[in-house]
Amino acid sequence: MDFSKFLIATDLDGTFFADHSKLVQRNLDAIARFRAGGGMFTFSTGRVQLNVHKRIPHPEALLSAPAVMCNGAYLYDFSTHTALFEEFMPEKLTREVLTFARERFPDVAFRVAAPDTLRIEGVTDPYIAKDVQGYLPESVRISPADTWQMNDWYKIVFRADAVRNAEVRRMLEMRFAGALTVIPSAPTIMEVQCPATNKATGIEKLRRYLGERARTVITCGDFENDIPMHRAADVSIAPANALPEVKALCDLVLCSNNEGVIADVIEAIEIGRITPKTV
Repeated sequence: MDFSKFLIATDLDGTFFADHSKLVQRNLDAIARFRAGGGMFTFSTGRVQLNVHKRIPHPEALLSAPAVMCNGAYLYDFSTHTALFEEFMPEKLTREVLTFARERFPDVAFRVAAPDTLRIEGVTDPYIAKDVQGYLPESVRISPADTWQMNDWYKIVFRADAVRNAEVRRMLEMRFAGALTVIPSAPTIMEVQCPATNKATGIEKLRRYLGERARTVITCGDFENDIPMHRAADVSIAPANALPEVKALCDLVLCSNNEGVIADVIEAIEIGRITPKTV
């Protein structure tokens, strides 16, 4: 089939990945068919490129367009190992967030995403210790935050149980209203970035980069940080396991992440349930 009028951009965790970050063979088979028919496939994820390779050893063999990384903070071309359209948090803001966090919730561990580096202060926190396992050792920097470079942060991520993270979110939003966004990508993962950085702006970066090749953009995602990209899409898809508020705003709700929702998307194109946008 001719898929040349479509681009699929999918979230990873809870959408493209099955539970426990496992790949679904049904998805991989459908993506191969989709790409052979001229379709463009990529990721739109909160992850950075540094913690993709352990789950997908050769992402460049799977993707046909740069990926939207770190909730839209940059695009990444896995075939050339190049970051595009990078956006960093202002240094003054990063210092203020760090100071505030230490004063108001010193019990909550955090990590910082920066180019080529995951920055943490230690691995005693169980959430951080689990996060580090997804990175190659050479990309992890362990040192006091006071020694970190402060002008190259894509985001800062606070890690705690869902109840404590909700408290962290409330305090940050009260203190930094309008200066940053605080949004979960999972109940125990609270991500802090600039207001202009989200998956919607990432999708727009991708459209600008691809130009006429952008085609009909289909987004697929399950969690709160996916809502902006769904609103920026031509067609928005939620897996069956998505949050209720995500399913409510999407054009279609298909099977769950464990069953291969990306294959469902491609099959929906094949049977005419999803059609190209008309200009």
